[in-house]
Order: sequence, then C-alpha cells, then structure tokens
Amino acid sequence: MTTPAPAFRRWIPIAALLAALLVTTPLRAEELARLLARIEAAYGAAGEVTAIRQHGRTVSRLRGDGAMERWWAAPDRFRIRLAYPGGTETRLMIGTRAWQGLQPKGGPYLQAMRLQAARSRLPWNLFGSDRVTLLGSRSDGDGRTVHTLALALQPPLQLLVDVDAENGHLLRSIGSGIGDMQFITEYRDFRRIGSHLVATREEHYAMGRHIGHSIILGLDFPSGTADEAFRPPE
Repeated sequence: MTTPAPAFRRWIPIAALLAALLVTTPLRAEELARLLARIEAAYGAAGEVTAIRQHGRTVSRLRGDGAMERWWAAPDRFRIRLAYPGGTETRLMIGTRAWQGLQPKGGPYLQAMRLQAARSRLPWNLFGSDRVTLLGSRSDGDGRTVHTLALALQPPLQLLVDVDAENGHLLRSIGSGIGDMQFITEYRDFRRIGSHLVATREEHYAMGRHIGHSIILGLDFPSGTADEAFRPPE
C-alpha cells in the first residue's frame, strides 16, 4: 500500500491557495476552453451525462475495508453505499433532502453530500458549464505545471480542481464552503475502464487528516431511469 505524505503537506488553506494563484497572469477564456478540451480528450467524451455509477472498495482508517458503490443522477440525486465489516452504511441525497440510513439529515451533512456528489461527477461536470473559472497556474515543485479550476456549486460551496497542464489529468479536488472545513481528494493510478480514463485510487483527507482511500473498479453511465436507486427511506 502506498504510504500517504504527512497530512500537514496535504492541507492547504483555501485563502492561501487562492492568493498564490491570483498573483499569476490571468488566463484568457480561450485558454480555459483549450484546457477543458485537453481534459475531455484525456478522459473520453461521455455525451450528455444524466447518470454516473461507480463501484469498487473503500478503506476507512476508522471502519476498515469494504465494498463501495456510488450513484449520481440528474438533476441533483446522489447515493453512496459502504459495506464495512461492522455494518453497511447508505447515504442518500435527493435535492434538498438527505438521509444517513433511515435518519433524515440536513445542514452540514447535506452540504457535505453536495460536495461529494460534485466530486463523483468529475470531470464531466466541468464541460459545458458557465460556472467553471480558470484561476491560474503554478509549479508543484516537481517541475510540473498545474492549472487550477474553480467550479462554483450552490453557494457557498465550491470545488477547486488541480489539473496537470501536460496531460489533462485531474490531480486533486478541494471542496469548501462548510465553515472552515476542507475535503480533499487526490487522484492516482490512472487506467482505462472501457473507453474512459479513471483515477482508480482516490486518497481522502478531511481538515488535513488522511481518513482513507477508495479503489475504483468500475464506471458506467446508465442510460435508463435511475429512480429505483434513489427511493427515500420509508
């Protein structure tokens, strides 16, 4: 298993990151279009995405290793099922409502679900959106140029997305807007699943602490109705 870098190297305050980016020369709209085209060429076009399904495994530092399935469906539905050794947890979001198992949730939990749903749609929610801004670029210290995109979600939520300038691979996403909390996912082990590029390993951090990782084994874009997957708990 790859040992993650110390957490203090992973947690970057949003204000500091934005300040580092905003001192760079502003990038023009055509440069944003070229970068998005590079990302789409790398990951593969998926047409009009109305549903995304992923499955694999999750490893939590607190709860152990288990099977994982994620569903997103338009316009704003999301479900994740985690089968840990101590029991299965299902989290569900339908519009402005959320549940953890049978328990209704709101507030920060609902906001965190919205960030997770947006992460599950990357990179396809970057295309054809007027809510994407190219903030700037920087060197990551290894001689690699990284562009940072901002994807505005329902205020005050947003995702910052780091992109490798050379190959268009998404390297990291930072979700913010819930108080001073940050949720960071780093993307690794890029492989082809069918005709699409997939980061098959995701390292997860919350407030600078490494909380676990996910392994993505399958990805598809269901074309039929996904209503059965999003039934509210009775």
